[in-house]
Amino acid sequence: MSRAPTIQRLPNPPQLRGGLPNYESDMKMMHEHVTTMTTILNQAVQNLQNRVNTIQQVGANAPPPVTGLAVEGKQGLFSLTWNRIHNADGYVIVHASDTAMKQIVGRYNIPDGNQPLHQIPVGNAAVSGSFQVYAYQGNQYSDPSPAVSATTAILSTSTEAAPKTPPIRPLQPKVSGVRNGTTL
Repeated sequence: MSRAPTIQRLPNPPQLRGGLPNYESDMKMMHEHVTTMTTILNQAVQNLQNRVNTIQQVGANAPPPVTGLAVEGKQGLFSLTWNRIHNADGYVIVHASDTAMKQIVGRYNIPDGNQPLHQIPVGNAAVSGSFQVYAYQGNQYSDPSPAVSATTAILSTSTEAAPKTPPIRPLQPKVSGVRNGTTL
């Protein structure tokens, strides 16, 4: 059962008449406006706190498992993508060096539930890795996605040939005479 979002808007500021003769009435309208906005914002903060507490209850439902995990080994990095989970607060990526996911190499928290992609740099080496992604909402975690493996590629190792001759002939360093305290 999903809740329909409640859209709350703050009231528009009052139309001030301005000028010294209207100072008292303008100040009264501004005071009432600020008081109304403070009440609305305090209620919104309390509703948000209640929602967070509800999500973190022991009986709260965990999000469904992540689907569509794809890992591509590129030059110097792993690029991961997956299907976004509706209402997820974020994702946790688990990186292992084996397909059984026993030798954990890293754990990466993606706190944005609308961001179903991540890149993990590994340097200029051919590295194999296996990955699983968990979705979370509050303190409830989904079951892990199926493990997916990939291998990164090594950056090109060819080197440029040195130029045959320097572009300009280097000059010998200038040598100055030895100085002592009495002669310059």
